[in-house]
Amino acid sequence: MRLVAKIFAILFSALTLFSAQAASADVNDFSFESFDAVYDLSVNAEADNRPEMRVTETLVAIFPDTDQNLGIKRSIPSKSYGINPGLIQVESVVDESGKPRDFEVVQEDGFTNIVIKDSDDSFVHGRQVYVISYVQSWIIRGFESTSANDEFYWDINGTGWQQSFGRVSATITMSSQFRENLLLDNVSCYQGLAGSTQSCSEKQLSQDQMSFAAMNLAPGENLTVAIPFRSGALNTVGPRVEGTVAMFLYQVAAGALVLVLAWAIYFRIFGNRTSKSTIVPEYQPAKSPSLIETGIIASKTSHLTQAMIVELAIKKLIEIQPGDRAGNDFLLRRIGGGVEESANLAALGFTQVGSTIRIGSFASDDENAAFAKAVAEVISSNSKKVNAGGYFQKRALGLPALVFMFALGVFACWITAALQLDQITDAGYVAAPILSFLIFSVSYWLLVAKPRFSSKGIAVNTHLKGLEMYIELAEKDRLEFLQSPKGALLTTSEIAGNQVLKLYEEVLPWAIMLGLQEQWGKVLIAKYEQQAVPAFILGSSSISNSLSNLSQSLNASLATSSTSGSSGGGSSGGGGGGGGGSGV
Repeated sequence: MRLVAKIFAILFSALTLFSAQAASADVNDFSFESFDAVYDLSVNAEADNRPEMRVTETLVAIFPDTDQNLGIKRSIPSKSYGINPGLIQVESVVDESGKPRDFEVVQEDGFTNIVIKDSDDSFVHGRQVYVISYVQSWIIRGFESTSANDEFYWDINGTGWQQSFGRVSATITMSSQFRENLLLDNVSCYQGLAGSTQSCSEKQLSQDQMSFAAMNLAPGENLTVAIPFRSGALNTVGPRVEGTVAMFLYQVAAGALVLVLAWAIYFRIFGNRTSKSTIVPEYQPAKSPSLIETGIIASKTSHLTQAMIVELAIKKLIEIQPGDRAGNDFLLRRIGGGVEESANLAALGFTQVGSTIRIGSFASDDENAAFAKAVAEVISSNSKKVNAGGYFQKRALGLPALVFMFALGVFACWITAALQLDQITDAGYVAAPILSFLIFSVSYWLLVAKPRFSSKGIAVNTHLKGLEMYIELAEKDRLEFLQSPKGALLTTSEIAGNQVLKLYEEVLPWAIMLGLQEQWGKVLIAKYEQQAVPAFILGSSSISNSLSNLSQSLNASLATSSTSGSSGGGSSGGGGGGGGGSGV
């Protein structure tokens, strides 16, 4: 039993020693010999007469001899008094001999963190001196609620350290604008934890220089100074951007770019209208170009595949036969020659009379993939014909390029104004123009890049709009048009016969392409009911259902291939500045 007890005692001692060593390895396990700050207060007449100060902080750290620390991190609140932008500019970090130290400034969680360590991440030991120089703005605040004065109410080292300080001191000098309004008799200082009203250890005051000190501060303890000035003598309202030239330019530039995009939208919609073509109803499709080519020219491609299949069926080149298993399962069979359509038929897979293609959700993946690829090839080959057909003007930069160059100039002005505003407020104004530049550029060129019609293209587009107008006419108006001088000069007997139905069937593929299949389908249903003429889709009792099922089938096939202040009573902490830091 004694042996077991000894073993446990040894293990316990080892664990205790290990824990102590682990604790001692914490990067915050060191102390500061001193923290001495020098503040030179002045007024920046070129920037809203803002009060600012040049600061030099000398921190003397005592590190352990073990490889524990790489350096220190000094954390300064980014906003003075938590209200106005501190506009902190770190100028240098050196050692006691003036040799530069490596450092990095990181903005995080409302703090400007100055991380000081060697670039090679080498450890530091023993006594190390860090001299940090920086400039900070908006250092005076009005405390009307607790006093009638404005104050430099400042935390020196801050309450955010986990280390002790042997001495913390502050030496303050100021320009004439400060000295003339200084209320020297009311100057005070405090030390201790946040909220402490204990006076600081040392205070020496004069009109030219003031010094304060606190001795033997424990972790979390701080030195705070409170220096009052006559109310209103110094600018305490913070940065003002309203009414400045920079803000005016910022707003004008943003507005100008909105107008440029509005112009691009206008150009997209109306820019193709290079002639004042009168649109009149057209009861028949144009003889040329073909349905597919017209759809490509007019950018009506959403329903183009369905329209193409229906047109082939109406021309009696293929038949559309519903399958046995479901409403959206179809069999396409070639039944005619068709010299004009031979290339498209062959590309689709109808190589000869009798060739069949099954489409829909019940076709195999291979069948659907093959059909989708064939359709893409047909669209591609016809697109090449359109591009070579003279339907569009040759692409030129022209006016859109000049407008874009203007927009680039506006962006340059916008960024310049934003940078000036950020120098005043540190509010991130520059983010808006930088983030929006790419979005603007892409949007602009997508809007204006649409090619413009040639006179030949205008004629095609005008005729298609006329056909669309005819499709949207009421039946009575449509029949009257067919008998008008502009129409087909059909007689009453021809209108009563199958001639109108034939015309209506020819228009159906075009109605589908224009997205008007439901409307035109109802017109055909009425004609079929009147004349008992069978629908062109075999075995169909309802052309409306047939077209809907065919559309679902084609979509399924094609989808397979894609998928307070101090003067009235103050305390340690709660002032501007301060912050804290840590080991690294």
